[in-house]
Amino acid sequence: MFDYSVKINKKVEFRLTLTRWILLLLTLVGVSLMVFRLINGLGASTNLSNEWPWGFWIYCDLILSALGACGFAIGILVHVFHVQKYKPLARRALLVSFLCYTLVFLILFIEIGRWDNFYWIFASFAFTSPLYEVFACLTIYFILQILELVEIWGDRYKHWVQHIAKFFLPAIILVACVIPFGQEAALGALYLGMPTKLNALWSSQFLPWGCLISAFFGGICFITTEYYGMNRHYRQKSDPTMMKSILRLAAVVMWAYLILKIIDISVRGLWGYAFSGTMEANMFLIEMFIGIVVPAVLAFTPFMAKPKFQIFVALCGVAGILLNRFNFIFVGMAKYAGVSYFPSWIEIWTVIGLTALVVLVYLFAVENLPVFRDKNKKKAEVVAMRESGYISPVKKADGSVSEKA
Repeated sequence: MFDYSVKINKKVEFRLTLTRWILLLLTLVGVSLMVFRLINGLGASTNLSNEWPWGFWIYCDLILSALGACGFAIGILVHVFHVQKYKPLARRALLVSFLCYTLVFLILFIEIGRWDNFYWIFASFAFTSPLYEVFACLTIYFILQILELVEIWGDRYKHWVQHIAKFFLPAIILVACVIPFGQEAALGALYLGMPTKLNALWSSQFLPWGCLISAFFGGICFITTEYYGMNRHYRQKSDPTMMKSILRLAAVVMWAYLILKIIDISVRGLWGYAFSGTMEANMFLIEMFIGIVVPAVLAFTPFMAKPKFQIFVALCGVAGILLNRFNFIFVGMAKYAGVSYFPSWIEIWTVIGLTALVVLVYLFAVENLPVFRDKNKKKAEVVAMRESGYISPVKKADGSVSEKA
């Protein structure tokens, strides 16, 4: 009843299942709430206030930009250091990163106060502002990602476009691998401008570096979860050896992050406060233990040969990113704000709806572009997983046909 394919032309089609209809419904809800916010303002659609002007939406922006760092993390490994064994991850990391940044821009558009004046930032040239640097890096990186995706599109539909794109691709990739460094560091630098508001456990000169380093290993952990999840969904063969290798590389970066954080806390004499038992101290310890210590240690155990264990380590790394951004956006600012904040249902469902839209775009892209396949294969072999109970014909060696559930 719900399962059928929409064929746009001979090469482009999209299979609609019950799950995708639900995603489409959530998209309509999210877009409707987005329009409501643009018409009625932030006061009518959020629980933000003068005391707490940055809330759930800015948190989503920061975690999406960190998880979307999978694009530049894999890009650096494959295209700068030429680690060819990670090449199967390059295109999918680019797509995931592009969609994460697409969602960042959608949320940025609805969270600014005067959205109708958004174009002024393109003419302001406020080079001394960290916030302007963040926006400039986001915009440039987003444009470069589009140019990189043109090469993938040309691989399937217009080979002459692919040949032209390949000529410029090395320069595009090189710049695209550098831009996020400034962006992630600038995000942390934003909070250095309010040292009396942010808790001392996070308010440090290390914060910009921390955002940058954590985005690198967080992006790798995020693409690992995508790799295993989508390969299972599309019945693609996974490579546990490759994923063990890249997760151990991420763990090395985690150890570097942990050592630098220990040095930072020691220099500032905050170990007593870190174990003081306050809410901020406990959340800091949970962040470091779950997001850094656990995956950094487990990544070098013999259990890493198993995909399920790799997924667990990757999820811990992703949880570390979520906790880190949550802590210095909410926990670290709560005492100074002096008021409570919880996002309104409009804030939450707007993000859910826009996320559903991005997921649909992702599914459409991987089913119509050569994102998963190796470049030497002539045809993509992506087939969405059938609903439970579906009977498919299987041709035997003797020519007879049997049915397989």
